[in-house]
Amino acid sequence: MARILIIDDDELIRNSLSRCFADMGHEILLAGDLRAGLGMAGTGVDVIYLDLNLPDGDGQKAIDDLAASPGHPEIIVITGLGNNYGARQSLASGAWDYIRKPASPQSVRASLADALAYRRDHRHGPAAREPRNDGIIGTSPPMQRVRERIAQAADSEAGVLLLGETGAGKELAARAIHNQSRRGAGPFVVVDCGNLTETLVESALYGHVKGAFTGAHADRRGLVGEADGGTLFLDEVGELPPVQQKSFLRVLQERRYRPVGGVRELSSDFRLVAATNRDLEAMALAGEFRSDLLFRLRTLEIGLPPLRERGEDIPLLAAHFAGLSCARYGLPAKRLAAPLVRLLAGYAWPGNVRELGNVMEAAVIAAGRDAVVYPKHLPGHLRLSALGAVPDGGGAPAGAPPVSPRRAGDVVPYDEYKARRDKEYFQELMALCSHDVTTASLMSGLSVPSIYRHLSLSNIPTRRKKS
Repeated sequence: MARILIIDDDELIRNSLSRCFADMGHEILLAGDLRAGLGMAGTGVDVIYLDLNLPDGDGQKAIDDLAASPGHPEIIVITGLGNNYGARQSLASGAWDYIRKPASPQSVRASLADALAYRRDHRHGPAAREPRNDGIIGTSPPMQRVRERIAQAADSEAGVLLLGETGAGKELAARAIHNQSRRGAGPFVVVDCGNLTETLVESALYGHVKGAFTGAHADRRGLVGEADGGTLFLDEVGELPPVQQKSFLRVLQERRYRPVGGVRELSSDFRLVAATNRDLEAMALAGEFRSDLLFRLRTLEIGLPPLRERGEDIPLLAAHFAGLSCARYGLPAKRLAAPLVRLLAGYAWPGNVRELGNVMEAAVIAAGRDAVVYPKHLPGHLRLSALGAVPDGGGAPAGAPPVSPRRAGDVVPYDEYKARRDKEYFQELMALCSHDVTTASLMSGLSVPSIYRHLSLSNIPTRRKKS
């Protein structure tokens, strides 16, 4: 007999599910809101049926806490507000299954039977490999789940697609998969798809023979060849030009390629890991990305949470980056003042972990030989954000959450609203760094090409500092 917890504010749904599961001989607990559900989960249950739209909270955001409760129950989301994005989010957060209302008794019983069978097999099966850190800092439930997924991926040769915002740590996760795999002693080769020009992408990937084109003065192996025996990491694979998507699909299928100007094919035994901050599924539907390549890329899929969704890790990360910077610059170890930690925890971190690393490097340099890092040592845009200051009398502080429209008549299309907020952020960022793109990159955690792309979209002028 299993203990089943049903968290749903609809009494009719609670009662119908309760009758359905009671007939199977299970003990049933009922909760009409999230607070009661969290309390009951603390008593130890096997499976939780969770509605996402609850009167006192978002069920989606509670999945981590519920899954971490005693017994580590399986979470089955059952909701009337379902969509494909919500399903992907729930499953990425660790939900066992996702069921849309109205659901037949057969479907909910089948899902429960599968979840309980998994728990029995998992309990009596071989112990899973203990996840390693490999430089991945954080103890939050999302990061614990990421480490577990990395350990699972490392035990296979399947292709892995890493999903996450810019600066969320996708390359670090890719290196962790490589280091923990049987290929760990082999090469780890990074292909920055965003910086590959259409004219040179073939040469960069597959190499060339001497005389293949003007400037080809010697044979070059290419990145695919360099990855032989190791891991090939395609960073920002969504930027791969369409023509190259087709040619790379064949390389991925056969592990063979032909250098530019070459007459014979070469082989390369590589394991593929790819990463993107874009919605490849939407791109495939729009004809911008090959669906057959997408299927090959995402045999395994791992989502990297943005820093704003793992706030409890910020103090650990800040201390880690401060220590690295002190060692790099030969400065004494430093303590982080409590007001500084609070300020860091309250910031939205659009550039994620990469931005936090840059911020802490700047703060350590500003603190010099001081023993404690205070808010005054932080870059200006963070301090402005904390103070709520708005330069030039308009817009909102960088990193502040967008203010939602208050009346139905105020609602504008989302794309227009997002573009407006992006423009405000980059206007303030460029003002703080005197319109120098290199400084803006260091402050925001975004790459220089990404900065230029955003500035172009927002029609914001740029200039480089004179050396």
